[in-house]
Amino acid sequence: MSNDHARFISPSLQLGGIRTGTLDSPQPLGGQACKVAFVDTGAGLRFTVALDRGSDIVDATYNDCSLTHLGPNGLMPPSNAHQLDLQWLRGWACGLVTTCGPLNIGVAQKDDPLADGLHGRFSNTPAAVLAITNPCLSKNQTQMSITTRINDTRMFDPCIEVQRTIRCELGNNDITIEDVATNTGNTTCPHHWLYHCNMGYPLLAPGSRLIMGGSVTQTWGTLENTTDLNDVKKIPDILPEHVGDGSGGIIIKPNAQDGIAHVGLINELRGLAMRISFPQQTLPNLAIWQHFGPNAYVCGIEPFAGSLMLDDAQQLEPGESRSYHVQLSVLNTPQAIAQLAQYDAPLV
Repeated sequence: MSNDHARFISPSLQLGGIRTGTLDSPQPLGGQACKVAFVDTGAGLRFTVALDRGSDIVDATYNDCSLTHLGPNGLMPPSNAHQLDLQWLRGWACGLVTTCGPLNIGVAQKDDPLADGLHGRFSNTPAAVLAITNPCLSKNQTQMSITTRINDTRMFDPCIEVQRTIRCELGNNDITIEDVATNTGNTTCPHHWLYHCNMGYPLLAPGSRLIMGGSVTQTWGTLENTTDLNDVKKIPDILPEHVGDGSGGIIIKPNAQDGIAHVGLINELRGLAMRISFPQQTLPNLAIWQHFGPNAYVCGIEPFAGSLMLDDAQQLEPGESRSYHVQLSVLNTPQAIAQLAQYDAPLV
């Protein structure tokens, strides 16, 4: 990345940076607009942060290649109607990163009249923008970031505040997400957290492969009776058994090196890969969700803390905070892709 700042005055416009705006929903000339932030790393990676939906990441591309699956709903404004039972699916845009929590993840709760539905309320809650930093090459500042605050609250508790910072560097294809969840109420509350990272075509394509290793703790759906769990790593073509809501998944305790787990997806035909890295201590579990249906071809790589099945509740005491960190990296060189491949190991 050139530091010859005498050639331009607005690096965030000419090279890369963060801009905010609105998008009509769910398409041009559609309904209510959604507030977003457009992020351009200046190295080929571009993505959209949905500020009205927890500051999650929706569409993401590297040069001419889409990295994620985008669902039929498009980017819709948040709705309280989509926070009960399975109604979350009616508003979900899919996208590169959907955050699930902060009170529950996974299946909708049934035994509590105040319980949240599938995957919690985070992605259906608008974020307040606290700060935006753009590159300033005249000061040798190549970092860019956006910091937001999301409040999941109700009268008489539970109340959780999440402060999120998304960081990138000009000329680099990494996305770093840093979250701090704090119980701002006066009672102890449950807390679960999951990053639903959704790989899509053409990065995800027949012949591409997942990189991961560890011990399998659970299987479900079409993968429940898989004889060799390592076959899960091989990305197939469209599967007829995945029509409708057909899908399958596994949960593993991922391997880690120096406390960091590295997993990902390699598309050798394109010479492109996605690496997802996270501290094993704070995100000790990994779910792989596969749905290879017609017009719905997606694989979720999902680091999480807590339980998808409501059987391992974490608790946050009043005033207590929990910090999370995950990094998504686009790899485009043979050396970087080979290094990612070295993290592959058997599933046992």
